[in-house]
Amino acid sequence: MNTPETTVDLPALPPMGAQLLRTALPRRRARGEGLPQATLRVQGVRPDAAALARYRAVCGFDADGFLPITYPQVLATPLHLALMGRPDFPYPVMGLVHVRNHIRQQRRLPEGAALGVSVHFEARREVAAGVELDLRTRVECEGAPAWEALTTMLRRSLQRGGGKTERKPSPEAGADAFAQSRPAAWRVPADTGRRYGRASGDYNPIHLTALTARPFGFPRAIAHGMWTLARCVAELGEAAQADALTLDVGFRRPLLLPSEVTFQTRREGAAVHFRVSSSEGKPHLQGSLT
Repeated sequence: MNTPETTVDLPALPPMGAQLLRTALPRRRARGEGLPQATLRVQGVRPDAAALARYRAVCGFDADGFLPITYPQVLATPLHLALMGRPDFPYPVMGLVHVRNHIRQQRRLPEGAALGVSVHFEARREVAAGVELDLRTRVECEGAPAWEALTTMLRRSLQRGGGKTERKPSPEAGADAFAQSRPAAWRVPADTGRRYGRASGDYNPIHLTALTARPFGFPRAIAHGMWTLARCVAELGEAAQADALTLDVGFRRPLLLPSEVTFQTRREGAAVHFRVSSSEGKPHLQGSLT
């Protein structure tokens, strides 16, 4: 799917709370499986200083005058939900699983800059576990491209044996590849989902408490995948402070709250590979920063 010809210019980012409520309410779905053929765009987006401070605190970033490479994804989330809330989007949003993210930053974004943010669906494909959807986000600063991301979500299909979303790690990304790494132990508190929700506006009930997560099949609340990724990037320090960066991640297993996990890295040329794994050595997340 190419960039849609129809562009809808919005005066401001849609309110996050209203978008979450719309996705939770039952509604008539479009027939078929075609995706919305529209780009949603907002100009003059400025990060809220208080929300950015909360984001840095919960993820571990220093206040250095620039947006963390993962933060534009937070800014764009209301647009993602608005696009998926359109009448011509055929799937329930609450049934989608975030499985991968590819981020490319051309230059660092000053924290006070006015940004142009646009989103559109780029592709849909059938896979063994169901249907994958690619959502493209682009951010401009001072009229020039500065950041973009490809977010891949999975619509699981039980008919195709899609009850499990886990993917087998490639051999180079397995446990043996990190054997020489010095592991760092993280204690992830029970309130991590609530703290990240206050920073990002994402109050999906699966992240808040055990009580609100159980109806969705989780014994306890789970961490936001984008929190786990942001926490990894913060831990990488100076390696994540270059202007031009590429960040790739695959989300493997939910991280139950609270948990004790292990963070590991290894270098390969210009890339830093990283992973977060459980006490049993099973990966929650694997990625690379180049």
